[in-house]
Amino acid sequence: MRQSVFITEAKFISPHWQAAYPECEIRQQQPHNITADTILWILAGSPDWLSVVQRYSKNRIPVIVMSKELNMAELCAALQVGARGYVEAFASKVIIEQVAETVISGGIWLPGQLLSNLVGVLSKQSISYQHACDLTLLTKREHQVVDIVVTGASNKMVAKQLNITERTVKEHMSSIFNKLKVRDRMQLMLAVKGS
Repeated sequence: MRQSVFITEAKFISPHWQAAYPECEIRQQQPHNITADTILWILAGSPDWLSVVQRYSKNRIPVIVMSKELNMAELCAALQVGARGYVEAFASKVIIEQVAETVISGGIWLPGQLLSNLVGVLSKQSISYQHACDLTLLTKREHQVVDIVVTGASNKMVAKQLNITERTVKEHMSSIFNKLKVRDRMQLMLAVKGS
């Protein structure tokens, strides 16, 4: 089981953190030695939080940003420096566990209300991504899947629209990720919008 370390400010602790992870470490300063089996949770607004997120993300430590008040600017800043999740600081025990599970399995956790806003922003702007996205590598069906996914649709929604199973959607998504050299839906959206 992974160790959870929460970095917060003085007197700002949610009881849900310890309910989800009774063995967690709660600190006001960044720890000196974080290992690869650690999930780092950091409160946005903590001292130097963006550089802390960036430092640990570069070392492949999953970092989740907790927010007192969810907002697009903070979400975008967190994602730009490598955060793998963005969640309300007082989220329930169940949500905290879901966030960790998603991030551990290689996904990105974003609050639903902000995800639709983010997809809207991506749709309206041309966003450059770190590498060129060669969509010619995709099959016709994979193109159809991508077109639906970049609107923010879930696998279930894609399956319904294309009249295929969710398992088939997952297989297409794995193939798409491999061909385009992206890790998750967020990188896919950024890559497609930037090409």
